[in-house]
Amino acid sequence: MKNSSSHRSSFIASRLSIIFAATFITILFLLHFLKPELDPSWRMISEYEIGRYGWLMRLAFFCWGSSVLSLLVPLWGSLRTIGGKVGFVWLVLIGIALFGAGIFVTNAITDTTTSTANSLHTLCGAFVIMTFPIASSLVVGCLARNKEWSAVRRQQFWVEILVWLSMFAFFGSIIVSTSINPSAGRVGPEVYLGWPNRFMVVVFNIWLITIAVNARKLSSGS
Repeated sequence: MKNSSSHRSSFIASRLSIIFAATFITILFLLHFLKPELDPSWRMISEYEIGRYGWLMRLAFFCWGSSVLSLLVPLWGSLRTIGGKVGFVWLVLIGIALFGAGIFVTNAITDTTTSTANSLHTLCGAFVIMTFPIASSLVVGCLARNKEWSAVRRQQFWVEILVWLSMFAFFGSIIVSTSINPSAGRVGPEVYLGWPNRFMVVVFNIWLITIAVNARKLSSGS
């Protein structure tokens, strides 16, 4: 059993993870009104980093990364399988990548200019988008085998399904758009990946909030 100090640390870290993830979602929501010139139907969220209010999107990425890293504290003692430990390390890398996405500012998706910052941002972003569902699956799979988490097993399973569906929706939007209009190119006004991109990142943060809420309940003994 965890001692009281460990329970308190887990409780505080869980609460911080929830606050950071909720802050990310809130900032992203506000940026749609602060920067209405970026059409959300085809612009990626990373483009909010460019120019006016760019610091807010960078802050949002830092909050997302902080949510991931904070969640690791209450999860540490619960991820006992090899898969769970791999998922733990994977989440560490995802948290670091999210800070990288905030540090290195992207180009507009229509800007083909080569820059180190854009390349590093793209690398960090691709790592998060393409591997978050794998890491989250490893974590949820491990927690499903933990008796302490048995009461929330089904809830976490459905949130995990939503994580995968959101990623498929994002890549599916690109495939469908280019299939309908082959001349649309990889990105642009006729490739409608914007809203699926937003849906996906919000779902990823809902996953963090869900796991953190459950970890907080376990830490408080409720």
